[in-house]
Amino acid sequence: MKRRILKLAAFAAALALLAGVLWFSNELLGNPVSKFLAGRSAREYLSAQYPDADYQIESVNYSFKFGGYTAAVVSPTSIDSHFTLGLSMTGRILWDGYHSVESGWNTWERLNAEYRALVDTVLDDPDFPYNVFIGFGDLWMEHEYGEPWPPYLLYSDLELDGEYDIRELGRACGRLTLYVRQDEVSAEEAAQILLETRRALDEGNIPFWCIDFVLEHPLTEDGRLPEGDVQLRYFAYEDIREEGLVERVKAADAKAYYAAKDAENAKLAEENSQ
Repeated sequence: MKRRILKLAAFAAALALLAGVLWFSNELLGNPVSKFLAGRSAREYLSAQYPDADYQIESVNYSFKFGGYTAAVVSPTSIDSHFTLGLSMTGRILWDGYHSVESGWNTWERLNAEYRALVDTVLDDPDFPYNVFIGFGDLWMEHEYGEPWPPYLLYSDLELDGEYDIRELGRACGRLTLYVRQDEVSAEEAAQILLETRRALDEGNIPFWCIDFVLEHPLTEDGRLPEGDVQLRYFAYEDIREEGLVERVKAADAKAYYAAKDAENAKLAEENSQ
């Protein structure tokens, strides 16, 4: 009798262990039945919600983050028409990411990637003479709260699948981010790096509207970043010229540059309103 009880206990423990493994696997990887339900629900939802579109389900994948499935939706005829549906384990629609299509976000993302690739050809070039710690280009198409003079171009104004001159967009709202680390840190050295950066991009015919620039010392042996950097935000392309540049860099590092830009833009706005 005792032996039988031990066998039953071992069998129950094995079942419990198997159930635990299945539960853990379901939570971590999902399961074929739920994936089938999610795919079917996604196709039915697209047919009902977007009957005139040619959307297709590219893939259905389990997401450990929220314990459900995501369906990647694409259009074979529209490069910017792609979004994600979120679905529960039973196939219930949790969210529809179509807003990324209609808002212009996908179009901006495509154009932004093209502009970034252009900038990379210069900043990632082995011949670029500075130690770039962080360097990339973006198309700044949205207003940022509290900033003094953003460009007035929004990605919500972009045309779906529209073809644009990337260089002209860069001229209107290209924003570089450049962090350089070296032993010599000063306004004079920062001015020289800005001039060299502008020259290299001009030679590559890659316009930009402004630059976020940081010149800092290399990390210490224990991983600390020494004090005494030079930081510039939204420093305008038009202000990167040799005459008076060191003074403008000092003013920007001390934030006085931006107050002057505010006053300049306020004056222009007043003149345009008259």
